Amino acid sequence: MKKLLITFLLILLTSCDYSPIYSTEDSKFRINEIKTTGNKKINKIFIKKITKFKNNSSNIIYDLEVSSFKIVRSIAKDERGKTKILEMIISFNINIKRNDKILKNKNISNNFSYNNNSNKFELNKYEKDIQNKMIENTVEEFILTVKTL
Repeated sequence: MKKLLITFLLILLTSCDYSPIYSTEDSKFRINEIKTTGNKKINKIFIKKITKFKNNSSNIIYDLEVSSFKIVRSIAKDERGKTKILEMIISFNINIKRNDKILKNKNISNNFSYNNNSNKFELNKYEKDIQNKMIENTVEEFILTVKTL
C-alpha cells in the first residue's frame, strides 16, 4: 500500500509543469531602449525588474519612455498634530514605442496607506518593502499591457 502511494505521489509531482506567468521565454517582445525621467530611485528599480526583457531574441522590439514620481504624505494626525497614518503614492507614465511611433501610453498608479512608526529605521525599511511591492505590481501590469499589443 505504501509503495503504491509513494509511486502515485512521485508521478503526480513529476508531471506538474510549473512555469512562471511573467517568464521571458513566452514573451514575444524585446525592450531595446529605455528613457527615464522623474524619480531616479524608482526608475532604477523598475528598469532592474524589466531587464530580463532586454536580452530576449524576439523580433518585436519596443522602446520605452518612463516618467515616475513618488509622494509620501500624511493623511491622519493625532490630537497633538503628529502624523498617525501615511500614504505612499507611486505613479508611472509609460510610453511604449515601436519605430518611433507611440503605440500605447499607459498610466499606472498605486497607493498604500500605513501607520507611522516612531522607530524611523523600521519605518524606512517598511517603506522600501512597500515601494518594491508597488513597483512589482506596476511591472506586472506593464507586461500584461505589452503582451496585449
